[in-house]
Amino acid sequence: MFDWLRRKRDIPDTSPAAEPVRLADVPLLPPETTEDSLPEMGGPFMIRPMEDADNSALPKIFRAAIHGQAAQFYTADQCEAWAASAADESPFIARLREGVTIVAELDGRAGAFAQLHPADTIEMMYVAPGLGGYGIATLMCQYLEDEARIAGTTVLQTRASLAAKKFFETMGFKSVGTEEVTRGDAVLTRHIMEKKLR
Repeated sequence: MFDWLRRKRDIPDTSPAAEPVRLADVPLLPPETTEDSLPEMGGPFMIRPMEDADNSALPKIFRAAIHGQAAQFYTADQCEAWAASAADESPFIARLREGVTIVAELDGRAGAFAQLHPADTIEMMYVAPGLGGYGIATLMCQYLEDEARIAGTTVLQTRASLAAKKFFETMGFKSVGTEEVTRGDAVLTRHIMEKKLR
């Protein structure tokens, strides 16, 4: 066994260097729409509270995440109806101003956001396409869990889309059932999930 480990360790690394994350290369639906184009990002990120400067970026991230990650689990019509809930940005931003909303900032730009509202519910968590797998959602979830604990929450809940269910399971949440929600003319299935904090 030790010889095998030694041989594995001695193999030179020929894998190509990681390319910087290019959000501008991620196709969004509908293809002819450019209003939700996201800038190229790369490098380290930080978690911070939502700011006024995020008002135009967060609806774009919301729509892009739905047309990106969620499109593997829902139809194009369902995604379009879901994303349309941020078409009017003023009420969407007003919703984000409730509770605790945090933003993951990369290169001085918002790349993801999450909301705790009320203190026992993760209401929203969206990561721009191309930024999955970097641990951004994990850190945002941990941050909101800490906020919930500080507020005295003993059971944290969320309504997870089919796309987000696996992520929340890795964070210790369990599905306690499903529900159907209506967005425009579309009906979407999502999981009711809970995590005991104490």
